[in-house]
Amino acid sequence: MNYKQIRDLIIKDIEAHAEWREEVNCGKMFGFLVYEDEDGKERFLKAYSGQILGRSDWEGYVPAIFDYLQPDGYFKTHEAEITALNHKIKEAEALLPKGKRTREVEAMKQERKERSQALQRWLFSQFVITPPPTPQEDNNAEGEASVLKVFTDYAQRTGSKQTVPPGGTGECCAPKLLNYANKHGLKVKAIAEFWYGDSPKGIIRHHGQFYEPCQAKCMPILWYMLPEGCKVYPFMRNTPKGEIRILWQDQWFVAIDKPAGLLSVPGKRQLPNAQTMLNSSQFTVHGSQLRGSNHNSQFLTFNSQFLKAVHRLDMDTSGILLFAKTEEAFVRMQRMWGENSVCKEYVAIVSDSNYPPPLGRGLRGGVISLPLSADFENRPMQRVDYEDGKEAITRYEFTNENRVRLFPLTGRTHQLRVHCAHPDGLGRPILGDPLYGNSPAERMFLHATRLSFIHPFTGERIDITSPAPF
Repeated sequence: MNYKQIRDLIIKDIEAHAEWREEVNCGKMFGFLVYEDEDGKERFLKAYSGQILGRSDWEGYVPAIFDYLQPDGYFKTHEAEITALNHKIKEAEALLPKGKRTREVEAMKQERKERSQALQRWLFSQFVITPPPTPQEDNNAEGEASVLKVFTDYAQRTGSKQTVPPGGTGECCAPKLLNYANKHGLKVKAIAEFWYGDSPKGIIRHHGQFYEPCQAKCMPILWYMLPEGCKVYPFMRNTPKGEIRILWQDQWFVAIDKPAGLLSVPGKRQLPNAQTMLNSSQFTVHGSQLRGSNHNSQFLTFNSQFLKAVHRLDMDTSGILLFAKTEEAFVRMQRMWGENSVCKEYVAIVSDSNYPPPLGRGLRGGVISLPLSADFENRPMQRVDYEDGKEAITRYEFTNENRVRLFPLTGRTHQLRVHCAHPDGLGRPILGDPLYGNSPAERMFLHATRLSFIHPFTGERIDITSPAPF
């Protein structure tokens, strides 16, 4: 049985619960864990994130790590006290002139903050998780630990700045499933999570699509709980599809053709990246191009003591990537980038539309303006944020039904991917996008095909092109 078949079985079970329909149709993450029983047969457990209709104990789904919702329990009692204090603050503020503060109100706010923090710490101390089974002779095996301790240990070992768990930690599918499996000594093979229902406001989620566990809440816990050999589906695609090619260079800059699946610069996960490979001459010279200037063939051999990426391409994006060979070249080009003096063009193949075109959105071409901000619980994903997001503008032109030219007029993280995928943008995710897409493919079909600028040292027009490999 494959993962999509398991997902479809769970969806069938979800839809058999008529009483769930209104809540889960608004959007919820479900998940499953595949394990091997004593006879070597693969079986699975299933879970949902948080609660459904206020319950964490629906039959057939693994229970919560800690059920804190008992009506007369510690959490509910203290939560009610904080709620009552909040009402008192609102009543007191309603009697004051607008903008006026008093020591009494500020004291109540401080008390509310301290009570909330104390309750949150208590809650995380109750979420005790179980590590995977270890051989009996392993004297260094770690025992059960609260998520509070796990986050502290994770920060000390990895340098993470997140030392306190975010709200909701321990309630997602993956920790629930792994905790149950580890407690019962199951031989875990893989875990997977998928979205059911509508997409939340601002965040892109597709019904039935698989997603990796969230970064902020789950990754430190998985570091502690994940058994050896357990796969997290969808599996990370880290194999570069192609090779680095030098397209153009002079004494100040070098432009390469980066393959999909390769990081632009070194990252925390120590994966292969274009900058390191270029510095170590791990690339193939396929010639160069330079319009508006006479090319000197001596530049075919790359050699530079200084190398710094002027911009970046996502790991799954292929195409033109520009590096500076001197600090002054980097500073000048960065200034031009900030002034939007660099013309960038991408080519993408987008999936079929799941949404009607937004009102006023041209079918063949137009401009998308959707402000973006980081989705802190799911880094590196971005979200549409009309209140606090930064301006992000993209011009687009369809050349056929699914092929589109994209011209980013700003340079936000994942701008093109979100603008294509979001219902208020094109509503058509880029084919193969592992974060925002709904159509799996052998790669993400996004390619940086043209980079044009006035050379900051010579004043010449530089026009670098790379035909899309699709």
